[in-house]
Amino acid sequence: MSKPPKVHPTKPNTGFQVTKPIDVPNTLPCKKLLLQHDFGSTSSQTGNHSSVTINYAPPSSSHCASTNFSKIVLEWNGACNWTQIDTVFGVWLGGVEILRSSPAQGVNTSVAWTASKDVTRYSSLLLKKEAQELVVSFRHPVSQDARVYRITMFILFYPTDNRKNNPPNNMIDLGFGSESKADLILPISGDLKSKDGFWFQIENSTDVKLASFEIPRNAYRAVLEVYVSAHNVDEAWYWNYPTEYYNIDHLDDEPGDGPFRDVVINLDDDRVGAIWPFPVIYDALDNIFNPVASTRSFDLPSYDFELTPFLGNLLDGGVHNFSFSIGNAINVWYVGANLHLWLDRKSQRTKGKLVSSFDQRLNFTSMLRMQVPLGESWIEAHRMTSSQGWVQSSYGNITTRVNQNLSYTNYMDQKLGAATVQQLILSNDSVSFATSDDDNRYSFESAKNFSLAMKRQVRILEGKGNAINTLDLTTGYVDKKTYKKSKSRSDFKTSTLEDQQRGSSVWAIDNYTWNAASQGLKQSYKYRSVDGNGKVCYFRKIGSANATIVHDNEGVKC
Repeated sequence: MSKPPKVHPTKPNTGFQVTKPIDVPNTLPCKKLLLQHDFGSTSSQTGNHSSVTINYAPPSSSHCASTNFSKIVLEWNGACNWTQIDTVFGVWLGGVEILRSSPAQGVNTSVAWTASKDVTRYSSLLLKKEAQELVVSFRHPVSQDARVYRITMFILFYPTDNRKNNPPNNMIDLGFGSESKADLILPISGDLKSKDGFWFQIENSTDVKLASFEIPRNAYRAVLEVYVSAHNVDEAWYWNYPTEYYNIDHLDDEPGDGPFRDVVINLDDDRVGAIWPFPVIYDALDNIFNPVASTRSFDLPSYDFELTPFLGNLLDGGVHNFSFSIGNAINVWYVGANLHLWLDRKSQRTKGKLVSSFDQRLNFTSMLRMQVPLGESWIEAHRMTSSQGWVQSSYGNITTRVNQNLSYTNYMDQKLGAATVQQLILSNDSVSFATSDDDNRYSFESAKNFSLAMKRQVRILEGKGNAINTLDLTTGYVDKKTYKKSKSRSDFKTSTLEDQQRGSSVWAIDNYTWNAASQGLKQSYKYRSVDGNGKVCYFRKIGSANATIVHDNEGVKC
């Protein structure tokens, strides 16, 4: 059998993530260099790590013409001198995680990448005048002693565009709008003295991590932001067969525990919600994501939980606890959180009460048919939570209602020479706010759809250790959001994001040696929003083959 051409680029491709450009004011930003550093070994199994701590200060009036900023953007670029896989890094300011990311990942090649993130929601931290420490930490589950990551990081502060006439928005003024920023952000994470990243590491389904905190007694809104990501053995959790299958086939080294992961968050004795995470695929998979990164791999998603109904239980000046656990987890998941708080500057104390809280027991159904090595698995799960409470502040009495509905299906089929997985996660959330002196109701609704389909086939050829291995995958990320005021035709915003990737690879295996024959990726990204000021649209369709961009079309026409 003739050998196919190998894909070994001599120069690093610059990886990038397809996403809508960040909306920034038409003003000249103040650009501040945060970091230039070479990170070395990142093996967490041996206790080694690679991290750096620097002193952080916001831009001064001597550096910027204005210190009234409406947008803050974090930019970073990096390079690695050789193949690296499954690395994760995080950025913390004052112990608060502001970025979690996976670098571009190559196969038998050096890599480079560039990315950016809107970090305006962390403004109270980024503009804080007191001295703070910024920590950047790299972790990797497998030793890569020869790898060096060269990272450069900037932060850009955009002054407010005073020429832009923004209409008043009571919802934002009260701290409940999509653009509202918290007055205080507390880290809910691991040991802040470790200097080694502050993630909780959850290694199995019985592993529970606990974080204690206390809040100011004049808070009137609270949102918990949770980062969660899978690594090491559980990196491809969405394609794990139930343990029973592997036991029958005597595959003791396979991960097992099935493809369902239930990330549960408790506040003291109350379950406040769960995360059924988006299946981020790290870029080393068959070299498909080169140079176009897999969806959300450069900016791993965080998940928000509206905790305002529970504030009445937290305003006693005492110490309270968050706990985190992951059903069916295996080694290892990194979990961390930030508690965003809005404070009443006109009052020393607020008060509130949890009126109702409902947590539906997890509804889980599974079916497994086995005739090893053949197997078929089907799983369905549902979960629902809701809460309602009020808070009395100088803004009046505000009643908050929260609902979360989760739905999950996963189907896997193992045949001779072929394995298939199809997974769908639906996450529907709603939050509404009503004040006692206003008969309007402000509401936010979010409907997310995470889809995944993968199929790997192996065709055995003549000769020892010869075969053709193919992989086809499709991922989908859909997010529909609606903000509205019940009795207003202009005070609203709706947005829809549809992001789909289709990838494939073919590998020729010659005498047990894998040789890359071809890889390809197509991505369609569509964003559309409508509000009282008009429409905003962005689309991009891009394709790559064998680490080369073959077409790239983008536009802003609605």
